[in-house]
Amino acid sequence: MRYLLPVLIAASLSFAQWGGGGKSINDYKKVSVSGRTVYVYAPSGLADNSPLLMSFHGMDQDPNYQQSNTHWEAVADTAGFVVAYPQGATGYSTWDIGGDQDTKWITQIIDQLAKDYKIDTKRVYMSGFSMGGMLSYHAMGKIADRIAAFAPCSGYLMQGAGTAMRPVPIFHVHGTSDNVVGYDGLENNLKSYRNQFNCPAQAEVQQNYPNNENKATLYTWGPCDDGIYVKHLKLEGRQHSPSKAEVSDIWNFVKEYSLDGANITPPIEVPTNRDTVFNGTFSDSLKLAGWTLQQHSGEGSLKHSDGMAEIKVAKTGTNAYDVQMIQNGMHYENGQSYKLSFDAYASEARTLEVNLEKDTDPWTSYLGEAKSFDLTTEKKTYEIVFTMNEATDENGRISFNAGLALGSVFIDNVSIAKAEAVVEPPPTGIAGKAMLLTGERTFSVYNMKGSFVCKVTAARMGDVQALLNSMRLDKGLYVVKDGSFNRIFSVK
Repeated sequence: MRYLLPVLIAASLSFAQWGGGGKSINDYKKVSVSGRTVYVYAPSGLADNSPLLMSFHGMDQDPNYQQSNTHWEAVADTAGFVVAYPQGATGYSTWDIGGDQDTKWITQIIDQLAKDYKIDTKRVYMSGFSMGGMLSYHAMGKIADRIAAFAPCSGYLMQGAGTAMRPVPIFHVHGTSDNVVGYDGLENNLKSYRNQFNCPAQAEVQQNYPNNENKATLYTWGPCDDGIYVKHLKLEGRQHSPSKAEVSDIWNFVKEYSLDGANITPPIEVPTNRDTVFNGTFSDSLKLAGWTLQQHSGEGSLKHSDGMAEIKVAKTGTNAYDVQMIQNGMHYENGQSYKLSFDAYASEARTLEVNLEKDTDPWTSYLGEAKSFDLTTEKKTYEIVFTMNEATDENGRISFNAGLALGSVFIDNVSIAKAEAVVEPPPTGIAGKAMLLTGERTFSVYNMKGSFVCKVTAARMGDVQALLNSMRLDKGLYVVKDGSFNRIFSVK
């Protein structure tokens, strides 16, 4: 990184010392760690196990410059955490962004402040401007086991993104008019980390994001692996300069993370006993929440792919349900009719089995039997209309069963809604008279689960209905059929 020195030095010499009132670096405690200086601020009445945020200056700068532009103590006083401004090495005040010298020193800072202030070493956060931002990215590959979240500003590894030790939360602030660490190179850098962390391809975009100094847009990718998020605050017209305007945004992001868990925000709770599908559109913010993969004699995987659920079958099973994506917690009310709809396509033509059923043994199908659909490589909408004829189930489920063929099935826009019962009326002939059958015939009667109920013999369609009404059957729908006849009747 030596070739950057003339550019960064020239840029730093043009910076104005903003000041900004309030506390100065003189209000910070000067601490020596392994013979190097760190300026530390701790609010009065600080509780034990409070977080630590470290803010790193740019090349040819110092903690005084970094503090006068960020004023982290104003946030720390309210939120209750320790702030540290480390001093870069002598000479050009640079950071080692190619080796271990400074990352090892950072771990010594953490250990020292853990003794001095009893900080929570699992909630240590790192932010930095310019070369301090570059150091933040370098630290992701060296000491991410000691840093819970990172917030670089106007700095990234210009020789190319590194490899992070783990999926790490990132909040990157950058101006579009940065003439030192150009904005144009940022996208490939961030994309590399997003790919490493398996983030969604598309960002959620918040335009006109509140910012007192610049027109701002916030881009959010996630959840990524381990539930982390990557965010980028794009500042239109901002040049290469730090600002205290974004420190609250940074804090509100990093404070959610701990080394105990990728995100200490309560996990997504899927409501139970509901009559609507949860996360049927597989939004980027929820990914596959509410859906799980079950494997029996087959093998497969379930992932969030371009805003859809992808079931990929690697080994077929004996039954379609041997590889299945399910959602339970559904409320199916006795006597109520429902319409299930979904979009689907496959990597190659195949069938997909769909069922609405009991979530525990004996896995009763509320459709009578699972329905099969012929999928193509073109996305289409499919529907099932059924009436719940079993006892009310407060924990039913939806299952998409793909275990009989290899390859991928893509599913989107899954919804279920209450519907009117669809009962086909007895067909009539001319003048509306009941249609005669071709002689007296015997029919088999099945309930909506497909179980045989009885046989009836009739010569008129109306006689079939009358016979069913007279048999004291349970209320509901019944299928009456023989070899060439198949019709649904309603018993009320």
